[in-house]
Amino acid sequence: MQSSLHRPVVIGLTGGIGSGKSAVLKVLVALGAEGVDADRVAHEVMARGGPAYQPILSAFGRAIVTAEGQIDRPALARRVFADAVALRRLEAITHPAVAEVVRARVTASKAPVVVIEAIKLLEAGLSRALCDQVWVTVARPEQQMARLIAGRGMSPAEVERRVAAQMPPAEMTSRADRVLDTSGTLAETGLQVFKAWADLKLPFPPAEIRPATGEDAEGIAAVLNGIVREGGLTVVDRTYSVDEEKIFLNGLDPRASLTVATVAGHVIAFVEVDLYATYAGAMNHVGTMGTFVAAGLRGQGIGRLLAYANFASARAAGFLKIVINVRADNSGAQHFYAALGFQPCGRLVRQAFVDGHYVDELLYELFL
Repeated sequence: MQSSLHRPVVIGLTGGIGSGKSAVLKVLVALGAEGVDADRVAHEVMARGGPAYQPILSAFGRAIVTAEGQIDRPALARRVFADAVALRRLEAITHPAVAEVVRARVTASKAPVVVIEAIKLLEAGLSRALCDQVWVTVARPEQQMARLIAGRGMSPAEVERRVAAQMPPAEMTSRADRVLDTSGTLAETGLQVFKAWADLKLPFPPAEIRPATGEDAEGIAAVLNGIVREGGLTVVDRTYSVDEEKIFLNGLDPRASLTVATVAGHVIAFVEVDLYATYAGAMNHVGTMGTFVAAGLRGQGIGRLLAYANFASARAAGFLKIVINVRADNSGAQHFYAALGFQPCGRLVRQAFVDGHYVDELLYELFL
């Protein structure tokens, strides 16, 4: 989806309290979007002199006003979240005022994408009036509870009141164009955002190619585990925890290399070159290689850039030849390696039992 000449692509981002909206918005902003926090806009319209200030006082009285003349938001929240009628009265005042400000910011934006983060996006009518896409974040209830207790200091009872006052998650997701599950790591959430961004055919910032460090373990695990879950691409048949990935990185042979590609600080791909065999010194000159690119980022030349970087490091480490195994049913990988100059040199029949069936593997070699 491309923005028109007069208006950016507008994504409405919503979800239950504590469901990860802010984490998703942070990734979108890093990719080049402009973020509009509807809750902050609500603060503005409720502030003294704002368009909602006097109507709120008329509806709820001066008991909710601080000594400085501002609306006491915590006191107002305690009142309305305990009274559904009062909550509807408040929303009837604030939602139109917030919508007017948000609409003006969208119109004025020069960014290719504007993201409206609003917990009541659907209820307020912002999704119908302004948004090209509605994205809904979800997380397990126990995660929402833990996040809000740790991050906002809420009591369990307060969390339950807030959740009960919101649209049920099932209804939100039924009205979504995209559902983002934030139950995993931040890196896994980030890759979901990247895939959604790619599906809209939006441009990415340039990728950085660099050697991996221990700090990349979470991102590398997210890329690898996502590929394993896709199926049909690798003979790796299990997912790995971040701790397991750290152990792997720390245990790499001194001659091995692992290079990552990052976009906006997120690992989106990696290539590993390692010893082909450790049981015979006669093959010390032979390495093996694996290429892993996250869904949505393939076909953009990132794997090729990573491969060339690893070829250079492999030569420097004394490797003269790279031998790889490729699933016979993964035509994309076969075309990728052939384009890099790898030559087919054999077939291993029924080499792996993965994804519920046996698969052959093709052997390729490249002389450096």
